[in-house]
Amino acid sequence: MPSATVPTRKAPAARPAVSPLNSLLTVANAPRIGPQPKSLDKALAVAQHWVQLSDGGRRPDAMWLEAGAMMQKMVPRAEWARHLKSIRLDRGLLVGREWFEMARVRDPVGLPAGDYLNAIFLAHYTKAVLFETVSLAPGADGWLPVGYVIRPVQREISFVQ
Repeated sequence: MPSATVPTRKAPAARPAVSPLNSLLTVANAPRIGPQPKSLDKALAVAQHWVQLSDGGRRPDAMWLEAGAMMQKMVPRAEWARHLKSIRLDRGLLVGREWFEMARVRDPVGLPAGDYLNAIFLAHYTKAVLFETVSLAPGADGWLPVGYVIRPVQREISFVQ
């Protein structure tokens, strides 16, 4: 009786030693998530500086001068100064301002598609407490202010009696 031949298995080819970190460090195929100009700390500092330009009797058009070209194209300088003066007159003097929130906004209506940040401050004026929102767009050297919105803080209504 012929003897049965057992097929021989080939030993797997030796693999080069690979560090488990190599797969974490490979970024060639990583998805791009859009421009990442500087840090959130830098964005907050830009927003704080920009909103402070209109405080304490400073020139209201100073904000317009430091705004991104996108805002300057949409809002003429004289119109910006008039608008800023009118909204500030109703509120009284600034008592204090504190950072409240940073929010990411993607593809906002009325602006070019992309990622933006809204730096939101809680501002205490002599006649009102308001949210001040500074909108920031990514620029070549960091974040650029492109918008400023003031809205009242709505107090919570208690339904429990």
